[in-house]
Amino acid sequence: MIRLFLGGTAVGFAVAAIFVAILWLWDVMGIASHAAHSGDAFLLLFSLWFFNGLLFGAVQISYVVWTMGRGED
Repeated sequence: MIRLFLGGTAVGFAVAAIFVAILWLWDVMGIASHAAHSGDAFLLLFSLWFFNGLLFGAVQISYVVWTMGRGED
């Protein structure tokens, strides 16, 4: 069970890293350009990655738990 949660969390944080990289590279809503003029760009990137990682990890774990009891009918 612990491996299930750790695996889901790892997948969630990996997907969050890709998601934040896409947000940053495409400059969605001017995030990268606003952060370039601020000294807190690292804090912004970390916050985006961490909280999206928690969200995507929770979704991944929920999906795996939801599909555990289903047989291949």
